[in-house]
Amino acid sequence: TNTSQQARPSTRTMATPSNKKRATKNDADSLGMSSNERILKRIHELYEKGLNPDGEGSIGLLQIAADPLLKVKCWKPRKKVNVMLIGNHSAGKSSFINWYIGESVQTTGVAIETRGFTFVTSGRKRETLKGDATFQFYDHIDGLQQFKGISDNVFTEISTSKDKNFSCVDMIDSPGLVDGEMEYPFDVVESIVWLADHVDLILCFFDPIGQALCKRTMIAVERLNEHHAEKVAYYLSKADQVEKENDRQRVLIQITQNLSSRIKNTHAFKLPTIYLPRDDAHLLAVPIPNALEEVCEDIDKAIRMTVQKNLTSMKDDCMRVVKSIEEAHATNKQQKKENGARTLKGWGLMVFGWVIFAVFSYVAVLEMCALGPMGTAMRRHALPSLEAHPVLKEIVEGLLPVSDADTDKPEPRWLGIPHGGAYAVGFLFVVWAVVQYVKSVVWQLHPVLTKKDIKKLEGYARYTQELSNQREELYKEYFKQLHNDD
Repeated sequence: TNTSQQARPSTRTMATPSNKKRATKNDADSLGMSSNERILKRIHELYEKGLNPDGEGSIGLLQIAADPLLKVKCWKPRKKVNVMLIGNHSAGKSSFINWYIGESVQTTGVAIETRGFTFVTSGRKRETLKGDATFQFYDHIDGLQQFKGISDNVFTEISTSKDKNFSCVDMIDSPGLVDGEMEYPFDVVESIVWLADHVDLILCFFDPIGQALCKRTMIAVERLNEHHAEKVAYYLSKADQVEKENDRQRVLIQITQNLSSRIKNTHAFKLPTIYLPRDDAHLLAVPIPNALEEVCEDIDKAIRMTVQKNLTSMKDDCMRVVKSIEEAHATNKQQKKENGARTLKGWGLMVFGWVIFAVFSYVAVLEMCALGPMGTAMRRHALPSLEAHPVLKEIVEGLLPVSDADTDKPEPRWLGIPHGGAYAVGFLFVVWAVVQYVKSVVWQLHPVLTKKDIKKLEGYARYTQELSNQREELYKEYFKQLHNDD
C-alpha cells in the first residue's frame, strides 16, 4: 500500500535505462577517484540522498533526522577539505596553489594581486564564479556576507586538475596583508577569523624579503590563535630568494621572536623553509632545505583527519537518530498509559457531573413548585387533570410543599432556612461547573503515534541500521587503503 511504501524508505529502485546510464557514469567516475575522495563523497551522499542516490524514493540521513517525529539536529559533512592560505602580500600563496593543482588559475606577481578571497576547487569544467554565485556554490559561508563590501570580492575558480589530492581539497586564497595606506574594501582580518571556523587547515606563509612582520599579519595570527591554534601551520616561503644561510637564519629568528608572544603552544612551533621547485636548484651555492613536501603532507593529514571525523560524525548522528526513535516509542507507550488513566478519571468525573446535574435539576424543580402562584396553579389545575393517572399525580404531589392541616400554610423546607432551596441550587450549580472544569483539564489526552507513524519509525530504524552498516564498510575501505599505502 501507499502507507507502507512511505513508512519504510525504499532502498531499491527500478532499473530504468536512465538509472543504468547514471550508475555506469558514477562507477566510471569512482574509478578515477582516490579512496579518501570516494569515502568523503559517499558520506556526503548518505547524508543527502541515502543508500541509492540515483534511485527514486531514496532518502538521506538529513531527511530522516529532520522528520517532525524525531527532530534530530545534524549537519551534513562537507565532501572536501578546506585549506586557507594567509600571509603578507607576495608571500607565494597564489603561486603555491598554482603549483599544487598544476594549473595557473591564480594571478601571481610582486603587486598586490589578491584583494579578495578566491576559492579554488576541482570540477569537471573550467569555470569562474563571482560574488553571489560563490555564496550559492558554498552555502556554508553564507554568513561571510555580513562583512560590508565583501560580496563583490569573493570568487571561485573551478579547475579540472586532478594533481596530487586536489580533488579532495578546496583552497582558499586570502588577500595579501600589508600595512600603511593600503585600504581593503572590507574588514580583512575579521573575515579571515570568521572563515577560520569553516576550514580544516590554515597555512600561514611568511615572505623573507617582503613584509613578513607586517602588523596586519601579526594581528591575524594572534586572532587565529585564540580559537584555532591547532589548525595553523607556519612556513617561511620563497626561501630560495635568500641564498645566504646567515640571512635566512636571521629572518627565521626575527619571525619567531615576533610570533612567540602571539601564538599558543610555542614548544611545538615550527617554521620550515619552503620554495617552489626550480630547475637550477643544484646550482645553489648552499643547499636550501625545502619542506614543500611537508606542506603537502599537512594537507594529506587534514584529508585523513576529515575522513575520520566525518565517519565519526556519521556514527554519532546514526546513534542519535536511533536513540530518538527509541525515545519516541517509549514516550508513545507512556502517553498511552497516561491517556488510559486520564480517560478513566474523565469518565468518573463525567458520571459524577451527571449526578450533580440531576440533583441540581430536582432541587430547582422543588423550588419552582414551592413558589405560591406555581403551587396554587398545580393544585387547582394539574392535580385534577391527573386523576386518571395516579402515579403521575403522586409524583406531582411529592414535588409540592406539604401544607399544615390547621393553617393551610406550606411547612418549612431545608431545615427551616429561608430560601434554603435557592442556596442549594446555587451551590449545586457551582459544584457542577467546577466538576466540568476539572474534567476538561483531567481529560486532556496526549498525542500518540498513529499506526502509520509507528511503521515509519520502524522503517527509519531499519534504514539507519543499513546506513551504519555502510559506514562500517567505508571504514574498512579506509583501513584497507592505509595498509596499501604502507
